[in-house]
Amino acid sequence: MTKTEPCYLPLKTTMRILVILLAFLISACTSIQTMQLQSPLEHNKPNTRYNELINTIKEKPSLAAITELRLLTISTDRFKTNMAAEKMLNQSLFEAMDAGNWLVCLQKANESLARHYASLNSHYAAMVCSLESGEAIQGQYHESVLNHLLEAVWTTGDGESIETALQVINELEQNAFLEFHGLELIKHSITRRDGQNYNLATLYDARKDEVFEWYFKISAQTVLDTENN
Repeated sequence: MTKTEPCYLPLKTTMRILVILLAFLISACTSIQTMQLQSPLEHNKPNTRYNELINTIKEKPSLAAITELRLLTISTDRFKTNMAAEKMLNQSLFEAMDAGNWLVCLQKANESLARHYASLNSHYAAMVCSLESGEAIQGQYHESVLNHLLEAVWTTGDGESIETALQVINELEQNAFLEFHGLELIKHSITRRDGQNYNLATLYDARKDEVFEWYFKISAQTVLDTENN
């Protein structure tokens, strides 16, 4: 199974507006780019570098900066502290979206981004809620970041084998990545090789009526395993 062209299905099926909005995202994720980037381990001060990257991205989003941000995220104190709260934040965020409460949605999205700026779900929500609130420029900004985040995942592999596993920050990013590509997660299991755990996801593509598997490497889990050993 080669790279699936994303269809960006809405995360909440009751939100008709998302089907229209997500059509704007299709063109950005059309190719896999291989980039030589600085490892976060080379930074003596990951928290400082993380903040520098956010400022750079806010000025002008780029694939290079966003890819480095994803690599660096799990090394920051901010991410480690807020990792357990991310799922709860996402739930409240999408509850606001379901209710059409765009101002609360923006508040929750900004709160989530302050904790984890590389979050697919948070930039997606910020895009939709900004556009619904009449903030077109801000909505387009989050659209651009979202596109680059998705493309950054594709630079890590194609998911077809353990050797080319798609590297994601955590399972929330994995699941959001799949939903944005219109793929249904049927089941997943853990497989281990050379001391490393991989998620083996069994997926269904309704457009092709096809079942297939992708491998994912969860970066946050790798860090936790290393710290616990």
